[in-house]
Amino acid sequence: MPPTRLLIPALGLDTPVQTMGWKIIEDENGVRSEWEVVDFAAGHHINSAFPGEPGNVVLSGHNNIAGAVFQSVCVIGEPGVDFGLGDEMILEDKLGRRFIYQVNSWRRLEEANASIARRQENAQYLNPTTFAQLTLVTCWPPTSNTHRVIVTGLLSGRE
Repeated sequence: MPPTRLLIPALGLDTPVQTMGWKIIEDENGVRSEWEVVDFAAGHHINSAFPGEPGNVVLSGHNNIAGAVFQSVCVIGEPGVDFGLGDEMILEDKLGRRFIYQVNSWRRLEEANASIARRQENAQYLNPTTFAQLTLVTCWPPTSNTHRVIVTGLLSGRE
């Protein structure tokens, strides 16, 4: 069942989740796909797992435009930010079931000036897993989008 809401209690974050797809881009570098991040909500990558299932549930959100739903997520690890390892991320599905994931890692990866190979390496965090994982993707810093922030969490419970 698709996710409909994401809650991160440590951040006071409560945002809707909508399905997110991609478009094909052709330019001087060739043909590639590009995710179409939804506005004013977290976007559930259409080809990722559903909450509670084995696999990688991937959600993307803007950090500084179109609702900036992941504005508070993008600053993970910075001084004074009360969000990090062990914190809960809760996904709710269409039936109202809640799946609790605990943050087990986060990374900040260069994207804007990175080589194609590096960007492909960064994208590995979107790949399927054999275990129940939630992955949040947003940009950093708060005034730009030169880096990607990847936050992962493992399923720890259900309500």
